[in-house]
Amino acid sequence: MTRRSLHGHGREPASIRRALVLSCVLASASAISPGCAHEPSSPGRTTSQAARGPRLDLGIRLTDGRWLELMDLRGTPVLVFVFATFDAVSQASLKSLRPFVPQHPGLVVVGVAAQPRAEQLVDAWAYALDPPFVVGADPYGHVEHGESSLGKIESVPTYILYDADGREVDRKTGLLSEGDLDRFVAPVMDHAD
Repeated sequence: MTRRSLHGHGREPASIRRALVLSCVLASASAISPGCAHEPSSPGRTTSQAARGPRLDLGIRLTDGRWLELMDLRGTPVLVFVFATFDAVSQASLKSLRPFVPQHPGLVVVGVAAQPRAEQLVDAWAYALDPPFVVGADPYGHVEHGESSLGKIESVPTYILYDADGREVDRKTGLLSEGDLDRFVAPVMDHAD
């Protein structure tokens, strides 16, 4: 038995469903996003933190329903990708992250949605865009309001790098290329070997 494409356009029903889910996410997010949007920063802006920055201590609900305590990842360098489901730059960042993630098996990458009603929208976003890393949201709104160990998120996307001890090393905002990501994580990867 073969599957027939809808309307003869060669697209499988699953890809149409993904496109519909993504358009619903974007439509829903545009209705709720005014309180979450921040003034964009210059691409690749760096805000260096002290070498012994704050420790990673945040729990998020993953898209598969499991709970992940980020402090349990100590012993491994972590890159937290803070995004918003409605943000085009966050979505475009996946182009660099797709090849980057499998090339860095010693680095754990975790996506955290930072926006109102993030937990309601992150499942559809992850389903539609299929990121190469686990994705979740803080159901209590601490990330969105700057009350988590991630600190205040000025704009999305924001990349926050933690060393194996769970201490913040650096953060960058904006669209980063694969090469930018390689250079950004190099300090913790050198120590991970």
